[in-house]
Amino acid sequence: MTGIMETVTATVGLKKPLTALINMGCMPVGGIFRLDYDSAIVLTDDFKKHQAGGVPRGGFLLAVAGENSGSGFILEDQEVILLRVRGTAPLPNESELIQTRLAVVRDAGASGVGFDDVADVLTRNELQQSAFDCEVLGTFYTETDARDARIEYGADIDNVVVSARYQVFLPSTQVLSWLASYPQPADERDALAIGKVRFAATRRKALIAGTDQAEVRIDVADFVGRKTAVFGMTRTGKSNTIKTLITAVHRYGSEHGRTIGQLIFDPQGEYANVNKQDGTGLRLLGDDDATVRIYKVEPDPSDPREKPLRINFYDRQVLEAAWSLVSEATAPVNTNYGKTFRAAALAEPDPNDRSAYCRWSWAMVAYYGLLSKCGFYASRLPQDLVIQAKVDAMKGFNSAGVAPGSRAGYYNVSTPAGALALAEWVGERPSDFDKWHDEQRCEFKAIWGVYKFTGITAAIRTIRAFHGEQSAGDVGEHLWEDMCAGRLAIVDLSSGNDLVAKTMSERIVTHLLNRAGERFRSDEDPTEMQIIVEEAHNLFERGGREVSDNPWVRLSKEAAKYKMGLIYATQEVTSVDKRILSNTSNWLIAHLNSDHETKELAHYYDFKVWTPSIVRAEDVGFVRMKTYSGKYIVPVQIARFDHAMVNAARQAAGLGLVVVPRPAEGE
Repeated sequence: MTGIMETVTATVGLKKPLTALINMGCMPVGGIFRLDYDSAIVLTDDFKKHQAGGVPRGGFLLAVAGENSGSGFILEDQEVILLRVRGTAPLPNESELIQTRLAVVRDAGASGVGFDDVADVLTRNELQQSAFDCEVLGTFYTETDARDARIEYGADIDNVVVSARYQVFLPSTQVLSWLASYPQPADERDALAIGKVRFAATRRKALIAGTDQAEVRIDVADFVGRKTAVFGMTRTGKSNTIKTLITAVHRYGSEHGRTIGQLIFDPQGEYANVNKQDGTGLRLLGDDDATVRIYKVEPDPSDPREKPLRINFYDRQVLEAAWSLVSEATAPVNTNYGKTFRAAALAEPDPNDRSAYCRWSWAMVAYYGLLSKCGFYASRLPQDLVIQAKVDAMKGFNSAGVAPGSRAGYYNVSTPAGALALAEWVGERPSDFDKWHDEQRCEFKAIWGVYKFTGITAAIRTIRAFHGEQSAGDVGEHLWEDMCAGRLAIVDLSSGNDLVAKTMSERIVTHLLNRAGERFRSDEDPTEMQIIVEEAHNLFERGGREVSDNPWVRLSKEAAKYKMGLIYATQEVTSVDKRILSNTSNWLIAHLNSDHETKELAHYYDFKVWTPSIVRAEDVGFVRMKTYSGKYIVPVQIARFDHAMVNAARQAAGLGLVVVPRPAEGE
């Protein structure tokens, strides 16, 4: 009768959630012989480690109090302590074991026989003992013992038992996947299989044990509207990771009927184009400009998805944007005349203030003339400039782009070439046009003053590619409309220098923040959007500026209420403003080769534990990941971005599947 009752009790116990978890193929590796609130020392031996398939550094272990039965391992309480292996620990008799090992090695070497031949069975068993130094990550528990009780997690332990009752198990592939993916999203559609668990660069034991197939699933919702950092050296898989996340968010929006715009700043043109090697690319997420828009300096007119990145530098509607690009392009010219030039105020005044408007018009003559001098071609100005001048001083001046106005002393400037000719006429005659050469009253002189300095004109010519006569409106406003429509927009910045890319991206982000702020203050529903920044060290600025002047810091601080997410990738942790790092929710860390960078990284969560692995392992796609809902860092081999991911997103959006291109002969 007693045996039957034990069997019944064991069977019932095995159906409890955490007991069932331990019995899903988890292998015993030893027991705890010292435990405190933060760490545990686990006694093990070589045989158990071999049977379990190896115990890697950083690996998860499960410590439970209970006992074996004929039906399985029965837990005393529905409580499992999660441990992570930090390294090895000395045993209390470590010095004796070292002396014994030394004797065995010496005797075997002297006699020319194997180690087992110079030691008896008991000695060999004793010599195989070792210990792991483990960090206590937390506790899995259920509030009741019911079979359907929900498993909870606490990031600590609430009691320390000194008796040697805790047995330690290595998770099976199935349990390891559960641990790495905890907690699972409530909606299965939100789960993204981002990769497989990977604890070490060397994977032989994992391959044999099958734990290399433990899938890691993340909640895509963690990456919507929050900050995500992707750190790693060049060619360690940052772009692959970002493409995977972007595609997952695109699919998530389609499946949930949510309009989530995504804007990518692409410094190398990597995201804007299809990969020639495998035919993958984010532009394949849509077939036309209703879904995907790619802003380029030289768009392909045959592809409706490609739009001009250029602006018309002569269009007053984008005067602020054009002048900021000119100012930033000339910033390296740090001479007095360069500073005076950049200090010019070109904001259009109230037309009713005739005096101020007249002075501004003359400053614009000099500005448009300078653009023309630097090769910014346009057949005519989008809006004529009306200027006032002395009739006598204008005698002898002749230009097709400048015509007398309706009243004497007024002239209409209709072309950039006309503006250049007029600026040079006035500039060379300061005595006749003293009013416009007075720096106290007009910005004409500040701009005219750089006409003959090649440093300034050469710098302005570097941004000529961003000018387009046929371009209409502000790119920033076009991108805002894209975000409101839930499109994927890629800004290809590969045609400009780093300074232009920095200026343009900051201006666009500022415009989006301002427009989002307007909606917020109007009590309208926010526009959900994601901003993705590759090579962020070229755009971000560490410290220095006030929040109001730094759009990236503004984004990190204000974005939550606007539902604006940020994904940034860089190889330099130290290049990112600490205010951004402190507001980052998701972290994916690949190989970094500098302790300067890892020391900065060590300030966040417990990445300090992973520093040796981060510095040593250079494998592509091998990251240490902490997500917003994730309770601890998980090492992952990120899955390769492929057509299956693209097609899953297309299918969710109601589009047909793209065909995987066949490799050409000889490839």
